[in-house]
Amino acid sequence: MEEKLIKFSSRAKLVCCLWDQDQPKDQPVHFLSKIYGPMRQCSMCGIEKYRSEYHIRCDTCKVEFHKNCYFQPRCRRSDLTEPHTLEKKPGGYAFCSVCNNMSSGMSCYHCDTCGDDFHDGCHLYLSEIRHPFHPLHPLKFTFSSPDHSFSDLLPYRDLPSSWLQEPSDSESEPETSESDNDASISDLRCKCCQKQLQEIYYHCRICNYSLNLTCTRNPPHLTISNLKCHEHPLTIFPRRITSPCDACGSSLDNNHDLVYTCHLCNYMIHRTCIYLPRVIKITRHQHRLSLSSSLPSGLFLCGVCRHPINVTYGQFSCQKGCDYAVHSKCAVEGRVWDGKDLEGVAEDPDEDNDIESFVRIDDETIQHFSHDHYLKHHRNNDVCDGNRFCQACTLPTTISEDVYSCIQCDFFLHEACATRPRKIYHPLHRHPLILHLISPEQIEYVRQIWGMGPRTSYEAMFKCNGCDHTSCGYMYACSEKDCKFQLDIRCASLPDPVIHGSHPHALFFNLTQGECMGCKSEDCSTFFLECMECKWFLGLKCASLPSVMYYKHDRHLLTLCYGEDDTSNSQYWCEICETRLDAKKWFYKCDNYCSVTVHISCLLGEEIFMKPISIEINDNSVSVLRNSGNTREICFGCDRLCTQPLVLNVNEGYSFCSLRCLLEC
Repeated sequence: MEEKLIKFSSRAKLVCCLWDQDQPKDQPVHFLSKIYGPMRQCSMCGIEKYRSEYHIRCDTCKVEFHKNCYFQPRCRRSDLTEPHTLEKKPGGYAFCSVCNNMSSGMSCYHCDTCGDDFHDGCHLYLSEIRHPFHPLHPLKFTFSSPDHSFSDLLPYRDLPSSWLQEPSDSESEPETSESDNDASISDLRCKCCQKQLQEIYYHCRICNYSLNLTCTRNPPHLTISNLKCHEHPLTIFPRRITSPCDACGSSLDNNHDLVYTCHLCNYMIHRTCIYLPRVIKITRHQHRLSLSSSLPSGLFLCGVCRHPINVTYGQFSCQKGCDYAVHSKCAVEGRVWDGKDLEGVAEDPDEDNDIESFVRIDDETIQHFSHDHYLKHHRNNDVCDGNRFCQACTLPTTISEDVYSCIQCDFFLHEACATRPRKIYHPLHRHPLILHLISPEQIEYVRQIWGMGPRTSYEAMFKCNGCDHTSCGYMYACSEKDCKFQLDIRCASLPDPVIHGSHPHALFFNLTQGECMGCKSEDCSTFFLECMECKWFLGLKCASLPSVMYYKHDRHLLTLCYGEDDTSNSQYWCEICETRLDAKKWFYKCDNYCSVTVHISCLLGEEIFMKPISIEINDNSVSVLRNSGNTREICFGCDRLCTQPLVLNVNEGYSFCSLRCLLEC
């Protein structure tokens, strides 16, 4: 029963009122849960037929109510099973039996049986309650100052958002909301959430003890028993202290979580930490991790946030003896963990092993899953002529790179791309990723990517969720059926940490973001790499740029330059667009005394990871071609020369210099 109630508590916003009539005053109020399906009998109207999508039940009192019966205006002083109906009265003078204030000119509710009046809003509350945080005295319904009145309750009169599954014409329970800070009570705080008191709250004048209205509506359990967490029952500790939680090591003064303690063991823990999983698998480590109460002495850095771990408190560590550990809170973060507790689940023999994407025929030959013919290994790319491109990453092959080429046709793969495994675990996603030649299904993109309106469908193309580039190369897609996460092969190949030429320190996948040191933008891409020493960031769009590139008008390879600090004695011009180049920004240049400098966008184009291919865009046949002719095409969209490395030919009639121009037409 304990765990069931805890499960309901995350969504329940209402409490049973029977406790005030039949239960001892030192007992806490009961939870009301929302139940779907048939019901026994409504305790208010006595009818069994259920009238709405769900009904309401109190598991402690063993009573059920129709939703509309429970929310109808009723006198809070009456027995819930024999309620007194309230009649709404027009504006006039009335003394409210809940807040003890007089109203004039506004409607109110009247109980003919009791003779009591209630303000519209006050009729939903009890004038006095008992709460487990303060069992000695009752808490009275109170306004924060004379300037506040029953009208302040009106914004609270909606059903809880999680319960709004169908329209309702019944009276509704007030919704939790944040109130504005009031100067007259700025020094008073709720004893539960430690936030400033709202306009309406419950108060004990004897002890000067106050609870916000929102905190009284979902009272916590006094004790919780969970043998997986602790051998003894845990008792609620209704105060905030700065001591660390024994399960996660973070402070117990967290305003958004309650504290439970075992007095016998001097053990204190957050309520959410009681239900931490015991065994998990995250994509940042090849082995399973188990929850442990401590680690051997030494320095351990968290595998997610990279901050030191206090070895005397709980964390997740490798089951197979690796020096790898993760903070408890970091390990179960939604972007890191898939939500599966693997305690008692047998381990798959292939769970920790990579699945190769090729079969080796001999020392120089492989059979790759993406091609029907054998591929032969070439060292230092002795077949490079400047026009051959890797089918996986779509980038040109260079003389300094080892490649695999088809024995029978014009098919090339970089050695690094050819040897990538079929299945990987990547720190950017919580599920395993599987290598595909193209998108496993037709991918829909929103044209807002380019600042446009309706949806456009693409075939044989995808958008990388890491760097936000559009690509038609190989992709790693999530192995889960309903998850659409995907990475191009370059982002998927980035190790953790990354050693990048733009920065002297290692860069980590920390799921944090900031201004990119490459493009100086906070919107560089969805994900960033972070330097833990400098707190600098590098977006994946800049991190995935090739460090060397082939330029057809230079016999040497161009090297990516990460900007120059002193530009007073030099001026650079782009060889392609023939405009001035800002040397403080990243650009490509020849380091072999050729003095060739080019913009990144001019050399690589807008669609960096596109390759010659035929695709379908909105049922139109589009051919992506290399712009290598002696004459330049005129773009049908912008009416300018096509200077990009690629040109898009639609239905063999119209040429476009980029996807942007194509979509704007």
